[in-house]
Amino acid sequence: MTGSTTATESQSLQADLRKTTAATKNASAPDVVKGKDDQEVLYTPWRLAFYDFWVLGIVTSYAWCCPTTTYLLPLFRANVRKNHLDIGVGSGYYLDPSTVPATTKLTLVDSESHALAVAKVRTKRSDVTAIVANVVKPLPLSQKYDSVSMYYLLHCIAGSIEEKCGVFSNIKIHMAPDGVLTGANILNKGVKQDNFFGAWIRRGITKHGILHNQSDTAYDFEHALRENFHKVETWVVGSIFIFRAESPKI
Repeated sequence: MTGSTTATESQSLQADLRKTTAATKNASAPDVVKGKDDQEVLYTPWRLAFYDFWVLGIVTSYAWCCPTTTYLLPLFRANVRKNHLDIGVGSGYYLDPSTVPATTKLTLVDSESHALAVAKVRTKRSDVTAIVANVVKPLPLSQKYDSVSMYYLLHCIAGSIEEKCGVFSNIKIHMAPDGVLTGANILNKGVKQDNFFGAWIRRGITKHGILHNQSDTAYDFEHALRENFHKVETWVVGSIFIFRAESPKI
């Protein structure tokens, strides 16, 4: 496995960019349950349209050295079950119909209603539940999920490492006894020094308030996962912490 973007991956991400742009134009989609945690700050329409190609393609491969289609997308696909919850939807990249089976019941949670609307359009489904909520607070969910995903979410949370790790406790109470949680986030400590491009990206997104991971380490996240789940697997690829946790401790 390499840390570069293949021609096929580049073509795929460019196609995703076109899809996301179209979804953004149609993102006046209703049926997003709003609440007091609604924050329309980070993901503007333009950022959402460019997210797949730039963040998940160029930046993830060349700055963080962890190609999305090599590591993150396969993990997501392998762990989507009958009743799935996606937290921190971004552009909805992982929610494409080719990735999530039509038979899967799908719920989306994000702190930004516009991101939810774009992601919901991208699923090409009318039966998706979208809820505005803040994951660091108790979640307004009434069912148990077989699978949960949270990709590139934790490093966006402006808070201490303890507050971030508390997210696992908030999520596990909404999971089935044999439920599985997968995700990934950018680390700051305990990883190899950034290359020139990575250092430039890290400075920029930290300065603009997108990245909040100054104290984030793989050790702290893995420790918190093991406190909340019976089965835990973790990997560090480049600057990315990847995890799979199963069977919550209730």
